[in-house]
Amino acid sequence: MKLFGLNISRSSSASVTKSASESDPAAWLRGEETNTNTTVLSNAYQQVVWVYRAINVLAEQVANIPFLFSAGERGRENLITSGPLLDFYDRPHPHMNRFQYWELRVIWLMLRGECFRIPIYEDAHGTSPSPGGEGRGEGGLHYSSQSARHEDGPPISQIKHRKRKLKNVLLLDPSHFHHIIDNHQLVGWRYTGFGRNTPLESQIFLPEEVWFEKLPNPFDFWRGMPPLYVAEVAAKTDYAAGAFMKGLIENNADLGVVVRTQTPLDPTQREQILAALRNRKNKAGTADRPLLLWSGAEIVKPQLSSADMQFLDHRKFSRAEICAAFGVPEEIITTTDKAKYDVMQGARLNFIENRVAPLCARLEAEEEATVRSIDRNAVGWFDTDALPIMQEARRSRLAAVKTGFDMGIPFNELNRIFDLGFKPLPWGNTGYLKSNLNPLGTLPPKN
Repeated sequence: MKLFGLNISRSSSASVTKSASESDPAAWLRGEETNTNTTVLSNAYQQVVWVYRAINVLAEQVANIPFLFSAGERGRENLITSGPLLDFYDRPHPHMNRFQYWELRVIWLMLRGECFRIPIYEDAHGTSPSPGGEGRGEGGLHYSSQSARHEDGPPISQIKHRKRKLKNVLLLDPSHFHHIIDNHQLVGWRYTGFGRNTPLESQIFLPEEVWFEKLPNPFDFWRGMPPLYVAEVAAKTDYAAGAFMKGLIENNADLGVVVRTQTPLDPTQREQILAALRNRKNKAGTADRPLLLWSGAEIVKPQLSSADMQFLDHRKFSRAEICAAFGVPEEIITTTDKAKYDVMQGARLNFIENRVAPLCARLEAEEEATVRSIDRNAVGWFDTDALPIMQEARRSRLAAVKTGFDMGIPFNELNRIFDLGFKPLPWGNTGYLKSNLNPLGTLPPKN
């Protein structure tokens, strides 16, 4: 309401204030809220549905792909179906199953661009010590129990000097880690645990005591770059539009009113008008009550402008930007008018082949240290071909292979080109033709 230059709006909750995180992207990525306004986007993963769904689609898809183990030469390897490897990955941590393990790995990579894993080994007596150490280093921080101090020098890791069994793996928040650089070399990681809810106390780790993986970052050699950083503007835009719509609905699509009078009003009359307006519509979902005004007072109701309508309609473009940042097709996370069955099928196949499979290959490379610490001769890999959509794609490749085989192309060559996954066959280097084919002659040589 506007009373002689005083703007009093009942729909103030529909306005979106500026977030303090706009000037501090690092705090925004950590989920820290430095502004007390209710419309501030402090944590996109918790407040923006498209960010949450795009990340969880990737995490859930990777977690549901079988992670298998094999030993031997590639193409002739033997699957490992029992033993300590399978026991460990069934429960990598007492508070984490195999699905949560892969989901958290992917979620941290998408949110922070990094993933920190702390291996916990059994000691010589078969017990599993805490990663926190007994000795204190400079600054009151704890060195790891897996480290030892050599006279006055830096802590020296004992992991490579002891053959200990890997007990558990602990995943920690990357924002609590700070890299320590000395003479252009990484010499350690400083972990700072906030409060009693963290699973580990503050301490310093040696580089070999931390399994660190990151997404490529051309601007920082030591840290990773998350897709969430790129999606920041789109996430804030979508959240602002959602907050505007929420405030609009809570006010029964009322953007406020402007009270216009011919003469100035004293404070008592202003309070009477404000009380009457509040009583007219005091909560969402109720009908407007009659309102009586006097002294020539007139109510003017503002309407949504074209810019406001476009602001709400452009949420789909913000959704498209968020999906593009995380590499997830829109058809995977939502149902749209254009998301027909054939379109969704093609989008899902493209999603598995061009987004999930490369991400699995990255996780396989980082997981080699974990697998080798349990079985030096084993290799872990994601069986993406076990997915139903990949099996359907393989059937289409088999149809093309059959056409090539009928033309006399050896099976082993087709198996290699089309990547069918079959083992080389003894007769596969020979080409065959149907017996009902007879030569008709040859073309005369060109002059």
